[in-house]
Amino acid sequence: MSATLTVSLLAATFDASPGMIVSALTLVTPEDVRLLDAPTAECLDMVLAMAKNGDQPAPVLLNAELMRHGLYSGHRGELVKNRVLDAVTTAVPGVRVFEYASAVLAEVVRARMISAADAIAERARDGAEADAWQTFIREGAAVRMLWERLCAARGVAA
Repeated sequence: MSATLTVSLLAATFDASPGMIVSALTLVTPEDVRLLDAPTAECLDMVLAMAKNGDQPAPVLLNAELMRHGLYSGHRGELVKNRVLDAVTTAVPGVRVFEYASAVLAEVVRARMISAADAIAERARDGAEADAWQTFIREGAAVRMLWERLCAARGVAA
C-alpha cells in the first residue's frame, strides 16, 4: 500500500474541526496507522494531541509542534517532514475525514489479516500444535476486534 491513503487522512485533518478529528482518530488510531505508514502515524499522534486540546491542527501549527518535539530529526524525521509536505499539497476537505479514516481502517484490517495468516502458518509449519493453536486464537481475536470496528464504522453487522 502506498502512503497516499494515509496522507489523505492527514490532509483531511487540516480542515476538520477538533471534535471531528478526535472522533475519526478514535475510529482508526495513530497506532493502527503505524502498521501501514509509521511517519504519517507520528504526524497523526501530534494531530490527535492538538485536537484533544481543542486546537485546530493547521499545517503551520503542526509543523511547529513536530519541530518542538524533535520529530524532524534524523532519517525518520525526514520521512515525517515529507509526509507533512505531501499532506499540505493534497487537497482534502475536512468533511471527508471519516471517509478516509474508514478507508485506512479497511487497509489496516487487510494488513493485519495477512500478518495474522503469516504468523499462524509459520507456527503451524514450525511449531508445536499447542503453539499454533494459541497463535491462531490470539491473532484471530486481534483481527476480529479490528473487523468489528470496521463494521461499526460502515454501519453493518459484524
